[in-house]
Amino acid sequence: MIRKFSNFESALNWAKDIINNGVNDATEVLAEQLYKDSEEFTYQDSRDMYKSGQVNSNFKEGFIIERCPYVRRRYYEGGKPGAGNRNAQPKWFDKTIAKNKQDYKQIIVNSINEAKKE
Repeated sequence: MIRKFSNFESALNWAKDIINNGVNDATEVLAEQLYKDSEEFTYQDSRDMYKSGQVNSNFKEGFIIERCPYVRRRYYEGGKPGAGNRNAQPKWFDKTIAKNKQDYKQIIVNSINEAKKE
């Protein structure tokens, strides 16, 4: 479908709306996927830390929140080797993003393409 615009401003506003709607729709999906994927690198000694993300996060707004007394220390300093997960590493969200960056970009592109159809 070819769209025709009466002026540049209306074309620009249409593009801004498409991008904003696409990104807003992608936020929740992207946050949930990042949280799920991060399990691969998260310390799992008691699983309480990882599970706290399901309860405390606000995926709709794009916030992933893991709340345990030791989560900050584990995130920046690491923990016991293995700690229930041999792949566990400090800054597990950074590792997860680096590994899955292309998949996350595709989630956003797909969401913007869906917004174009509306």
